[in-house]
Amino acid sequence: MLQNYTLLLEANADKAQPGGGSLIMSLLPMILIFGLMYLIMIRPKKREEQKMKDQINAMRVGDSVITVGGVVGKIMNITDDEITIATSVANTMMTFKKQAISTVVQSEENRKIAEKERAEAGEPEKKSFFDRFKKNKNDSKSNTPDK
Repeated sequence: MLQNYTLLLEANADKAQPGGGSLIMSLLPMILIFGLMYLIMIRPKKREEQKMKDQINAMRVGDSVITVGGVVGKIMNITDDEITIATSVANTMMTFKKQAISTVVQSEENRKIAEKERAEAGEPEKKSFFDRFKKNKNDSKSNTPDK
C-alpha cells in the first residue's frame, strides 16, 4: 500500500504545477492524522469534562460526593464555589471547593426532583446511542430455573 502511495506521489510530482500542488498532497496525511487524533482523544475528553461540570452544577443538599482526595461524604451546604460535606458517623464537617469533587451520587429523592424540573422545563432526556441496547431491570427475565 505504501508503494502505491509513493508511486502516486511520484506520478503527481511529474504533473505538478509550479504552484506547489504536491505540497498539499504531502500535507494531507498529517492533516488526516490530526483530524483523527481530535476525534479519538480530544472530543471525548471535552464531552467528559462537560458531563462532570453538569453533575457538579446539579448537586443538591443530601447528595453523596467523593472528592479527588478520596473523602466520601454527604452534602450539607452549598455556596457559590464551595460545598460543605459531613463525613463519618460523627458527622465531621469539611468544606471543599467544587473543583475538588470527582464523583457525585444523587440521592433518589434528588434524582426525582431533577427529573421533574427537567420535564417542567421541556428539556428532552439525553440518551446515548448505546442506551437503546441496555436492558432494563423490569424487562429482563429471571435466569433461575423453575422448581
